[in-house]
Amino acid sequence: MTALRLRVAGQFGLSVDEAHYVLYGKLLDWSYFDHPPLVGWVQALFHLLPLEHHFQARLSAILISVLTSFLLLMFLKNKTGSEKNAMFAVIALNLTPMFNVMSVALLPDTLLMPLTLLIVMSTEKIIEEPPSYPNWLSLGTCLGLAGLTKYTAALYVIALIFIFIFKKRIKEILRLQLWVGVTVALLLISPVLYWNVKNNWISFKYQSDHVFAFDSESLKNFGASLIIQLISWGIGPFLLSFFVFFNSLINVRNNRKSASYFVSLVFLSIFLLFFIYIALSTPLLPHWMLIFFVVLIPISLVQLLDQKKFLKVTLVSFGISAVLSLLLLLELGFKIFPPQLTATLYEGITGWESIITEANEKLEKASNPKKALAVMNWTLGSRAMYYNKSDSPVFVIDARFDQFDIWAKESNLGFDFIAVIEATKLKEHLEHLNCAQLTAAGERKTLIKDVPVNHFLYYHCANFLGYK
Repeated sequence: MTALRLRVAGQFGLSVDEAHYVLYGKLLDWSYFDHPPLVGWVQALFHLLPLEHHFQARLSAILISVLTSFLLLMFLKNKTGSEKNAMFAVIALNLTPMFNVMSVALLPDTLLMPLTLLIVMSTEKIIEEPPSYPNWLSLGTCLGLAGLTKYTAALYVIALIFIFIFKKRIKEILRLQLWVGVTVALLLISPVLYWNVKNNWISFKYQSDHVFAFDSESLKNFGASLIIQLISWGIGPFLLSFFVFFNSLINVRNNRKSASYFVSLVFLSIFLLFFIYIALSTPLLPHWMLIFFVVLIPISLVQLLDQKKFLKVTLVSFGISAVLSLLLLLELGFKIFPPQLTATLYEGITGWESIITEANEKLEKASNPKKALAVMNWTLGSRAMYYNKSDSPVFVIDARFDQFDIWAKESNLGFDFIAVIEATKLKEHLEHLNCAQLTAAGERKTLIKDVPVNHFLYYHCANFLGYK
């Protein structure tokens, strides 16, 4: 699987999120508007390697997937005493569609995969062993790194509180070892706190608006979230994992095997409740439940492998998911299917280098010394900035305040733009451009073997007067 991912890594352009976090690495800061900085710091380190730029952006995710697999193997082997079952469970996770996607694309959630396992294992050691500084240092370090990765790291703390209450270990709060761990965690997240103090806590406000948002179409959002997760992880792994999860929760007091996963079950329960709450407000993106399934699927499988009555349905269910994952990797790595069938797969990840190169060629003809490229939302902005090799800035012209406004060093008023417009959203985008003169400047279609994938239009906006 790692060999296939290495092949895939350099075969197509960066996705929206990938490009955004690579920009974090190129424009280093203490933190960022929408996420803490660790994903950008990792990208900055790998950017130093003399590799092809797409491969360079993805190598860290591939290595993290190997580390995650190794940690899972050790964790499950210790729980089950069966290296064979542990190995099958790790292989099964590696053959799910979403794990493969996140094992190529470095997102904050990718970093949380090994960190979540390390937090679970450190917590188990603290519960099971005499108080020790190494165990608390390990937990504090992992929690701090999780806090540097994503704001949902707060869920780990909530889970820990429940675990210590249930295990009647509240007196731990009086131990110096605990406070050493807390101090380490706080020191590690101090860059995030420092950046937010300097920027009027805008990240915390942005995240809280997401968490406390309410949508009147809650059931529709939840249904959409369910379908997205079913497709992302495979119907079989999804359903079987939840079957084992709820069965383990019911039997955690009476069943020795379920009890051995007590710490994991508490973390999983907190994650699940949070994701259900979010799913009522907005459809969950495919990767949002990554840390939940990375822990749940292998734990579920090792338990299912011990039950012969479920063996056939388990193997068939995971087998279908495995075939789909392999076909996806083979297509991305070798383009084995006719492009007429796969064009939509490449829509956001191909052609951007040529799209931005041509936009810059058109921009050179503008006489205004203040000139720039422009796009109409952040999803286009991340790739436009990443693939822009000229000295001209890229402006994102929209109504919301985000990281692109922080990166913008000056007002965009009075600039001449070459605006890169999605052909399918022409009317929607043009109605927001207020220019002294707006003229069509050409178009660009991206093709794979004569099959259209992307279609962008170029417009020359002379003397930009503001977003309308």
